[in-house]
Amino acid sequence: MIRWKKLATLQRIFPPKLGIKIVLWKHLDPDQSQALKDALTLQNVKVILAEIFNLTNVEDLREAILLSLYTYTLQYARDEDFTIEKLSAYFSIVKDSHEYCTETSFMNLDETFAFFKDLLLCHSVYCPPHSAELFTLNEVRKMSFHMINTYFRHFKLYKYAFTPQVQLDLVLDYIGEPESMTDLVDPRISETKGSQVTDECIDKENELVKITEKEEAKKYLRKIIINVLQEKIREIKLSVKEKLKQSEEMVNNKLGSAGYRDDRKKSLKMNKHHRK
Repeated sequence: MIRWKKLATLQRIFPPKLGIKIVLWKHLDPDQSQALKDALTLQNVKVILAEIFNLTNVEDLREAILLSLYTYTLQYARDEDFTIEKLSAYFSIVKDSHEYCTETSFMNLDETFAFFKDLLLCHSVYCPPHSAELFTLNEVRKMSFHMINTYFRHFKLYKYAFTPQVQLDLVLDYIGEPESMTDLVDPRISETKGSQVTDECIDKENELVKITEKEEAKKYLRKIIINVLQEKIREIKLSVKEKLKQSEEMVNNKLGSAGYRDDRKKSLKMNKHHRK
């Protein structure tokens, strides 16, 4: 709590960073927020969001992921009984954080988390016109824990799904390529035996040589590509495994440093007690 108070004090003294501003009604206007708050079921919320943001292509993987993210963000806001102002602001905070994450193909977990925290502070500290005191300290803590335990815990997966795929065009230049059979023929021998070899036989021989060379080149190229791809796939698997491990350790460290780990243990104990 002391740490958040210090941050709030600094926020009063220094204006927010460039790009951080109040996002109330940015993506959901009052009527849309009220409709989402009054929806009877989560499926109704999903339908309304799909209409608002035109996420109707169920076969598109990215649209399906976005719709799921938006739906469960609204589910959290409804479970917390947020007002339409808080509902709209929290939805925009999550949406803007995700867009900040996908602005670059490079890893930016720390930067995205800092951006998310700045947006929360912008809506929890009274410092007009830079920020508004919309959320309480307790709500900020709960929203932070919720985002860390959901979005940032699966940050790598979101990053992978929304990173543009890069297509590699492979061009090979052969050095020291063996001469064709036609180049090895001695012109003097050809002249002496020219009467015995017809033009038709020479054309057929040249055609067979060219076909053989093309087939050998294709096999050689295919072998090189397969070896390179297998090596790259192996490296990517090892890299993804290592980065996922580092990401989970980083998230757990953030949970511990922010004091959420103890809250989580307490909630688990309470759940076990209720089950008994």
